[in-house]
Parts: sequence; C-alpha cells; structure tokens
Amino acid sequence: MTSKPYSILLLLAFVALLVSACAAPVAPVSESAAGEPVPATAPAEEAPVNVVYDLPDLGGRAVAAAVANDYTPLQFIDPVTGAAVGWEYDAVAEICRRLNCVVEWNTTSWDAMIPAIAAGQYDVGMDGITITEDRAQQVDFSAPYMTSEQFMLVRVDDDRFTTPTEFAADEALLVGAQPGTTGFYTAVYDILDGDEANPRIKLFDNFGASVQALITGDVDMVLVDAASGRGYIGANPEKLKIVGDAIKSEDFGFIYQKGSDLVEPFNAAIDSMQQDGYLDYLNTRWFFLSDPNAEDLYDMLPDLGGRAVAAAVANDYTPLQFIDPVTGAAVGWEYDAVAEICRRLNCVVEWNTTSWDAMIPAIAAGQYDVGMDGITITEDRAQQVDFSAPYMTSEQFMLVRVDDDRFTTPTEFAADEALLVGAQPGTTGFYTAVYDILDGDEANPRIKLFDNFGASVQALITGDVDMVLVDAASGRGYIGANPEKLKIVGDAIKSEDFGFIYQKGSDLVEPFNAAIDSMQQDGYTNYLNTKWFFLYDPNR
Repeated sequence: MTSKPYSILLLLAFVALLVSACAAPVAPVSESAAGEPVPATAPAEEAPVNVVYDLPDLGGRAVAAAVANDYTPLQFIDPVTGAAVGWEYDAVAEICRRLNCVVEWNTTSWDAMIPAIAAGQYDVGMDGITITEDRAQQVDFSAPYMTSEQFMLVRVDDDRFTTPTEFAADEALLVGAQPGTTGFYTAVYDILDGDEANPRIKLFDNFGASVQALITGDVDMVLVDAASGRGYIGANPEKLKIVGDAIKSEDFGFIYQKGSDLVEPFNAAIDSMQQDGYLDYLNTRWFFLSDPNAEDLYDMLPDLGGRAVAAAVANDYTPLQFIDPVTGAAVGWEYDAVAEICRRLNCVVEWNTTSWDAMIPAIAAGQYDVGMDGITITEDRAQQVDFSAPYMTSEQFMLVRVDDDRFTTPTEFAADEALLVGAQPGTTGFYTAVYDILDGDEANPRIKLFDNFGASVQALITGDVDMVLVDAASGRGYIGANPEKLKIVGDAIKSEDFGFIYQKGSDLVEPFNAAIDSMQQDGYTNYLNTKWFFLYDPNR
C-alpha cells in the first residue's frame, strides 16, 4: 500500500577511521613538461566506470522517473525554495551516479502512478510504495529499500485511546487518511471493520492535509511511521504525539514495468548503498535533520552562488586521492568529500594537480583556493595557511612483515639498531619515526627514505626495511591486498587531526567548516569512510 508513512531502522555505524596524515604517495604526480601543475583527471563520479562497486554500467542511459511530490520527506516541494526534494530524489540520483544513468523526473499523481508504470509510460516509479502481492501482479518491484511501521499520531492532549482496539471501540473517533496508502488500508483492515467506505475514515488528497486536519480537530488520529511521526512531532511539539505500539510492518520499494531490465541494476545499486551506509546517511538527513516547516541545518549553510573553487590535489595517497589503476580516473575520499561540500554550498570544484612539496607554498600564495593531501594540522603549518576544522583523525601504527616477531613496541624497535624503518620525507610517518621512535635526528641512517608511500611498503615486503608507519585503515587496506605478507603490530603510537588548507584569511574557511560539520552530523563522512577505507579494492 503506498507507504506514505514509513519507518527506518537506522543503523548509524560510525566507522573508526584512521588515516595517515600528510601525503603518502603511491602514484606519480602529473605535471607539464615545464613542471607546472596540470588539471586533474576527472573524479570518479564523472567517470563512466564505477571504481568501488561491481555494478552494471548503463552507459549514460536516460531513466524516466515518476514522482508525486506529495509526501514529506520522501518527495515534496520545499516550501522555502520551491524545489522538489526528498529521500527518494536523493536515492535515485545516487543510484544513477553509480549505474551511469541520467534521471528524467516526471510528476504524476499517486492514483495514476502504478497504471502509468505498468503501461511503460515511465521507467521507474516511487512514492513510498509498499510491496504487495496484488501490486506485484501489475508491476515489478525493486528489493526493499525501507521498512514501514504504522503508529497512531494524535493530538498531544488526547488520552481517549492508546490501542487500535480502544480507537475502534469509540465510534465517535475519526481517522484521517489518503486513499490507497498504507495508512488507509491499515485503518480499514487492521483497526476498523474492513469496509473501505467506512464513514469513520476521512479521506484527504495528501498526507500533509490529513495531519493538518488532525491538528485542527477534524479527525482524531492519523497513521504514520515512527520516523515521519517524529518529524511531524518535532515540527509541532506542543500539538502532536504518538501513542501505542507499532500496528504493522511492511517493506516498500521502487516499481517498474513488468520485465524491466532496470530491476537488477537498481537492486545492485540499492545493495551497495546499504553496504556502504549511504542509505543511513539519507535516513539521518531526511528523517531527523531536515525540517520542511522551518529553517534547518541545510538551510543555514552558506550559498556560494555557483562560485568556482580551485582545489589542489596530489593524487598520491590511496584512498584519499589517487589514480585508480584500472580506470585511470582520479578518485578518492577527498575528491568525494569536496564535491559534496560544493553540492551543499553551491560551488563548482576546479581540480588541479600539484606535488605535495609544492602544495602548501602554492596555497599560501593564493595559487589555489583549497588544498588537500591528508594534511596534519600543526602549529608550524598554521603560520603559513589556514586550516579547516578537522575532518579526520590519523593514528600511526607499525606495519611489518607477517612472519616478523622481533618487536611489538616502538621501544623494542628502537633498541635493535639493525632494524630499519621506511618513510617518505616530510610525512607524519617520517616525523613519527624520527621523534616518537628514534633519537630525534632527521638524518638517522636507520630511516630509509622513499619517493612515495607505496615504494616504502614494497621495500618492507621485499625485506629492504623492517617497518613502515601507517594509519590503521590504510594498514588494513595494504594487509587486505597482501594478507600473507603484512600485519600490524602494537598499539597506536600517536594521534593527529588533519584538514583542508587555504590561503591565510580565506573566506572559504567558514563555509567549508559549516559543510564539514553538516556531513559529520548526517553521517555522510561515515559513508565515505566505509566506501573508501573498507569497500574500495585497488587490486580488484
């Protein structure tokens, strides 16, 4: 039944993300013959091949999507901006990003949607549609992407009933519903007498109208899912409350014409979004942080008016920013993060590649607007550039060969003068080796220097050095690619925050900080952590 009310069982799985601060290159820097920075290869979200998930590629195919814009927060017209927004808009847009398709949005009514999809007028339909056997005779369904549980929403001062039985027993009580929805059928078959024409069910054109009728006293109860109910209560805390337990639970999904070849690709994309936490992010954003009736977290973000932001990357540290070995695309956590920041702030990223050594001076001179390379926030650097708020924490661990049992602590490593550590000059790993493990001498011959991080790990594998310092997540990545060769020993040696860098006094610091904060609140950074540190496989 079209689940306009629906509920999410949110699992906000906060990933314990630990990455190496400063740059740790694993791919060559792209420069012109004159040594000048050149534009970066297009980020993965613009590339036709998905580099993280084994998903179908729809080749830029246009997908006609039908929406009704009649249920907050799945799909609705934002009263402040007039834009059509919502959970399902974001979900399908993300599905098409992953499948390489283009969404063509079309508005229709709920009543017309299933017949229109069945007739092939549109490719996919959505309106919180509950998966039922009857509907499955007319259309194909996607795998469930959400679970609907129905609760009774009432006025805050109403204590006449707390169970469906008590409601049904009082014939003076009225329920508001939209025809054909889960709420309507729950009222008919799970609370009242099974008569769809029961006069105790007052019908409304949309769900919002039924809630308004409840507030004004024209009906006495409306059926909602828990999350949506909390949303309406949050907007009307002195007027509404939920009473009783869940009445029923149902799954719902997208609909397609029978036999559609989109079902399998969409299901694969939905599964990937469940695995990496993107659906958790959408749930948090739309059910708990967005407020259609007032200014919310997203409304308060600065609007940069389409401003171009020149971003400097080095493409030298997996998985922050690097060249994917399979596709040749420049991808990574920081690409995705800054692209999302600009989506939220209304700016356009212009990617530029430079070297790690040149990045801080170039930013300080105003050559670029923002720089990123897993840069640790330090007092010395803060004299040259401004930093964003921390967006990640770095903890250093000892990566060793899998059969090495000569040491498990920094003290034991330091005590054996035959042991060598591999590092890249100027990185957190280098300075940790110098000042937290050895004698403070940056020229200590026990520190073997390499041009990039990947080379130091290769030297470890071949036995040219005995230890490399890594963050936990990156270490797991290298161990995953070399499970019979590498392991981490001991506890974290040190912990540092890092962030983006800007020219001193940049007016981008505050907007970027606001966007970073919003991404941490709604779980977008958790999604990125899962995607890049735990699901991406450079050796696929």
